[in-house]
Amino acid sequence: MAAVLMPVDAAAALAATGPDSGDSLTIVWIPTEFTTPPSDERGVEAWVEGGGDPLRQAPVRAGIRTVRVFWQTTRALIYASAEQLQDAIDAVIRFTVAQRETIALETRMDSAWAHLDADAPLTHAVTSRHQKRQQHVNEMTEMVARMRVTYLRLSNSLEQLDRTISESSKRLYSELTLAAGLYDRLDQLEEPIQFAQDQYELANTRLIEAKNAAREHLHAITEFGLELGIILLLVFQIRQFL
Repeated sequence: MAAVLMPVDAAAALAATGPDSGDSLTIVWIPTEFTTPPSDERGVEAWVEGGGDPLRQAPVRAGIRTVRVFWQTTRALIYASAEQLQDAIDAVIRFTVAQRETIALETRMDSAWAHLDADAPLTHAVTSRHQKRQQHVNEMTEMVARMRVTYLRLSNSLEQLDRTISESSKRLYSELTLAAGLYDRLDQLEEPIQFAQDQYELANTRLIEAKNAAREHLHAITEFGLELGIILLLVFQIRQFL
C-alpha cells in the first residue's frame, strides 16, 4: 500500500461536512508554537469527528510529550511542533493503514461465520452430491488464506521492526495502536481465523476423499460390467458349440 502526501487548503478541507472518501486521509496540523483559541480547536475536532461513522468506529486520541493526535477514519488532527511534524505524520499514516486493515479483517471474519456454519456438514459424511460445493469451498479457502496473510502482516506492523522508522514515530504509533485496541483486537481474530483455515482444510480433504471414492466405485462397476460381459460372451459361445 502506498500513500501520497499532498498539501490542501485548510479552509476548503474544514468546509467539508460529510465523511471523505474511504481511501483518503486529510490531516490538519496545529503548530504547538502558536496559541490556538479553544473555540478553534473545538471546531477542528468537531470536523475530525465528522470524518467517520461514530456508531462503527470511535475516534482515537493519543500522544507523546508535546505531540497529540485526534484521529477518525478519514481525518486526523496533529498538534506538534514543526520539528516533530514529519514523524507525527509518518506515525498517523502507518496507524491509519493498520486500523483500516484491522477493521476490514474484522468485517470479513464477521461475514465468514455464516459460511462456516453452513459448511460444517462438509467436515464429515461427504458424498458425491456435495461435489457441487467444491467451487464455493475453494473460494472460502482462498479468502481465509488471505485473511491469514493480512493478520500476519498486521502483527508484524505492530512490532515496528523497520530500523528506518524514527523513535518518536514508533512511540506515537504505539500509543495510537494501544488507544485503538489493535493488539487485543488482533488477538481476538487469531483463533477464529485459524478455526476457519482448519475447517476448510478438512472440508477440502473430505471432498477429495468423496470424489476418489466415487471414482473408485465407478471403476469397480465398470470392471464388473466388463467381467460380466466377458462371461456372458463365453457362455454364448459355449452354447453355440453344444
